[in-house]
Amino acid sequence: MGQGMGLKIAVASSDDISVNEHFGRAKRFVIYEFDAGGWQRIDSRDNQPACAGQEHSDDLLERTAELIADCRAVVIDQIGSTAVDVLVARRIVPFMLSGSIEEALATIESSKRFISLK
Repeated sequence: MGQGMGLKIAVASSDDISVNEHFGRAKRFVIYEFDAGGWQRIDSRDNQPACAGQEHSDDLLERTAELIADCRAVVIDQIGSTAVDVLVARRIVPFMLSGSIEEALATIESSKRFISLK
């Protein structure tokens, strides 16, 4: 399979419409790719959440990061500091945004950090 040349971003969303998941509790990530034509939804990946109730597994945080390892950024509603470390170690930039996925992607696109991602 050929790798797309676009920039990929994972969005934690339970409904494909809004950014509404905490990184550690996300059951699914929707993958978007940015290229000359703008944003394209290219994939949806099921995840085993790291936070089950009060329990918290660093191993599962690693596995979640691995699931989206081909992405340059992740958009989540909330994220804990341990998870931020796990992502940064993999050079994945976490963006904490809420609202619709469309708004979040537009915000990222217009942010200075986005330029450095490309």
